[in-house]
This record gives sequence, structure tokens and C-alpha cells, in this order.
Amino acid sequence: MLIKLSLSQIAALCDGVLIGCDQIITDVVTDTRKIQMGCLFVAIKGERFDGHDYASLALEQGAVGVLSESDLDVSTYIKVADTVEAYGKIGRAVRDAFTGPVVAITGSNGKTTVKDWLAQSLAEKNVLKTRANLNNQIGVPQTLLEMTDEQDVAVIEAGTSYPGEIKKLARTLYADVVILTNASGSHFEGFGSLEGIAVEKGELISAAKATATIILNADDAYFDYWKTLSGARKVCSFGFTKLADLYAHDLVLGAESSRAVFTYQGRSVPVYISGAGRHLVSNGMAVVLALLALGVSLEDAIVKLAHPVQVPGRMERLETKNKALLINDCYNASPTSVEAAIDVLAMQKVDKTWLILGALGELGEQENEIHKALGEYAQQKGISCLISVGPVAGVAAQAFRAHGGEAIFCQTHNEAASVVQALDKTHAILVKGSRSSKMENVVDILKN
Repeated sequence: MLIKLSLSQIAALCDGVLIGCDQIITDVVTDTRKIQMGCLFVAIKGERFDGHDYASLALEQGAVGVLSESDLDVSTYIKVADTVEAYGKIGRAVRDAFTGPVVAITGSNGKTTVKDWLAQSLAEKNVLKTRANLNNQIGVPQTLLEMTDEQDVAVIEAGTSYPGEIKKLARTLYADVVILTNASGSHFEGFGSLEGIAVEKGELISAAKATATIILNADDAYFDYWKTLSGARKVCSFGFTKLADLYAHDLVLGAESSRAVFTYQGRSVPVYISGAGRHLVSNGMAVVLALLALGVSLEDAIVKLAHPVQVPGRMERLETKNKALLINDCYNASPTSVEAAIDVLAMQKVDKTWLILGALGELGEQENEIHKALGEYAQQKGISCLISVGPVAGVAAQAFRAHGGEAIFCQTHNEAASVVQALDKTHAILVKGSRSSKMENVVDILKN
């Protein structure tokens, strides 16, 4: 840990009460499998488990205390009202001791790519970044607790699954730089409307440092709203129009890379972007503005975009056993990200393009309408065949077929994979769906 904390200090931080002896802790953990001597165990209640049930075990394994919402029959614990919120306060205490800049990233699409691309672009520095999908109320404090005095900068992703979560994460992060990529319909079920999503994402701005730099997508419908939230903070915008501080024009989009001209403060510079799709150019502009905010020159920042960023499950270019191009975009899905992936599939220089689509989750009452629109979009883009997995994705396949496209309806991952298993290098296959659809199973079958 970056700082030394005692149980009594943690109790004070979290508005809790220490029962038992005071001690200095070595670490803070939420998983009994990661218990080490001298740590504090945080008992968290989940949908399928309750960490309080493991309090005694944690102490037996070497923890010196437990952070708890309940009275416990153990020697030492800290009683708090909410262990998840208390965990966030501990993370904030560590963050406050960190002397380097903290970059916080959110948005409906692109935040993981921007996070990894930015961290990769800071290779000359010691960077702490969010691992995997540790972007929630458990993952963000866990990441901050990994801070050391050897690190120069932190690049942290903030996600949300319910209203109010970003606000809590923002208070923990207290960011020096905020990147908000966009707002799109990826969580209608939880937030009710696109406006609700935009309001939630904007909370990352409101709780940033007063001196923070706020990086916004000027092409997003909620740009003006987010700019208002920024107050006196410095705002830097990116987009595809001259209204943006950094704007991209003269785009040449290829199957594996893109070229553009970036104009910033009156200077125009040719740019090569490793990776396909207009959406990746947008992500690249966000990365460049973040690098500028961190003191990198424009020339050096733009060069970083020539180095490909490979996020597992994010437009990952693979091969099937028979050498067909396999584009794995299964990490997650929103309507906008599906359209962007279809755009890239349509660019591939092959004889036939195949979209294997699983259901998109958390769309609420708009589920059928959105899937129908995606089927129509795929047909308009000239995709050769749409293979749906399950009844929800089947709505997209029905729309695809209704507009003259070839559609195949499958119920299982194995069935869908079997349709394309024999395809060769003259074919390109895109596999896409929300995490809940487990479309990575199709990818695994086709790879092995």
C-alpha cells in the first residue's frame, strides 16, 4: 500500500467504530482467497454470497481485522453502515496520497480501448491502470489500493450498472483528467433513457478536481450539458467538425488502419491510426487530448496512434482453423458499438462477410426495436449473412431477412459456430454480443 493505515484510522475515515485492538494493516482485501498476514478483510454482501460469513476464516488465515456492517463474534472488527462505501473511502485515502495525475475514463463505448491505448502510450512512465473489468465500486478502490510511490500516473476506468454509481466512483477517484467518450443506449434498463445515461456519465465531471482537465466528445448530443457541468474546469473537445478543439478530417478508412488529418490550435498534422473504423479515430483523438493534458507534445502524442492497441474481445483480429478472418468483439455490446463493428466488417476485402450476433442486454422496453434496427443496419451495409443466437438476436435476423438478406437462426453457440466452421480465407466473420450472451464461446470453438 502507498500509505500506512491503522484500524483506528480506517474507522475514522469510514465513520465506523473499532471493536478490538488497534493495529497497522498491510493491505485491504475483499476475497478470502487473497488473505495475507496483517491485512484488513472487507466483508461485502453480494447477490450470491455474504462476506460476513467468512469473517472468522479471514482472521484465522492472517487478517488482523474485518470491516463489517454487522456485529460479529470475532476479536477485532470495524463496524460501518456500508462496507462497499467504506471500501471506497479507503481507496480515496490512498488516492489522496498519490502525487501523480489520475485520469478517469467513462462513456458508453470506447472507454476500455481509450484506457488501454492511453496507458500503452505512456510506456516511458510507470502506469497504474484498471485491469480487466475492475471498473465498479469494488474494482476502482481495489485498483487504487495497488498504488505505490514508484508509479507516475494512474489511468482508471469507471463503469456503471445503476444510477448513482459513477457519482460514488468519482468521489473516490477525484480525477485530475476526465475523459467522457460518449453516451449511447447501452443501459436503458437501468437508466430509462439516453438522458439518464448522459446524466450518470456526467457525474464523473462534477466530482473531479476544480483544476481538472475535462475531455469531451463534441459530436455527442450531450456535449453542451457536460460542458456546463465542467464549470470553471478546462474543457478540451474532440470530434469530426471544426467546432471541436481537436478535429479529424479527410478520413481514409481502411480494413485494418485509417488515415486522417488532425487539426489542433490552427495546426494540421497527418495521422496514421492502427486499427479500423471511424470510432477508433474518435477514440484516438481522446487519447491525444489526454496525452496533451499530461504534458506530451502534439507530435509525440500523434505518433502513439500508429501503435495498435489490442484489447482482448475488442475488435480482436484472429483466424479460424481454416484461415477465415475472425473478428472477436465479444467483450460487450451496445447498439452503437454493434454498428461500429458492422462498419469494420463491411470494409474487409473478402468474398463474403458473416455476422454472428448474440443478444444485447439491459435494453428494457426498447429491446425489440433496437435489435430490429441492427438487423436493418447490417443489411444496409451489405453484410452477406446474419447468424443469430437465441430468440432476442433472432429479431435482428428477422429484420435482416425481411430486407432481402440471408439469415440463419440458431439457438446455441455450437450451432452457430458449425455454420461457419468450414469457411476459409475468402470469408470474414464478426462475433458480437453483450457479455451476458457469452459469445466468446463461439470464438473459442472457431479458434480451437
